[in-house]
Amino acid sequence: MNNIAVLIMAAGASTRFGSPKQLAMLQGQTLLQRSIDSAKATDPLSVTVVLGANHGRIEPEITGAQITVNHDWHQGLGSSIAWGVKNIDHEADGILVLLADQVQISTQHLVRLAEDFDGNNIVCATYCGSRGVPAIFPRSVFRHLVALTGDNGAKAILQNPPVAALEVVLSQAALDIDRVEDLSPLLQS
Repeated sequence: MNNIAVLIMAAGASTRFGSPKQLAMLQGQTLLQRSIDSAKATDPLSVTVVLGANHGRIEPEITGAQITVNHDWHQGLGSSIAWGVKNIDHEADGILVLLADQVQISTQHLVRLAEDFDGNNIVCATYCGSRGVPAIFPRSVFRHLVALTGDNGAKAILQNPPVAALEVVLSQAALDIDRVEDLSPLLQS
């Protein structure tokens, strides 16, 4: 996975969670640190975290990643992805976009995506009947990512890809943590 830069999206305000969910604990680690550590274990070119809301509280609590702050985070996920792509390692042949709150995504899942990436294709998770992240985008798609706005993230690109797209079934990606109740069952297992 050496030519792939990882971009972890963690800029949201966590309003439904009630506090910065990036710092919620699961199995002795914050949700964000778990994502960073899973990504780093794949030996990427770099790992960059896009912060926004609560960045002053979150940044001191994480290690092992470059930090970039999207001050326009309130404009939505698309804005944060665009900001992150502008601030990643420019040597990257691809970008793996990952959400910090997809807690069931493991290093093995990320490696599987990377193994299917040939430098020219999109490789994306599929769950609940549609494509989503985590997903790897080749350099030729970076300009589409930089043009994202609003809160739709990369879904429009994944639904109508400008290059070949390979789907990897990852039902684990369906669980993202939005409310404290979403995390509670995982704390008991």
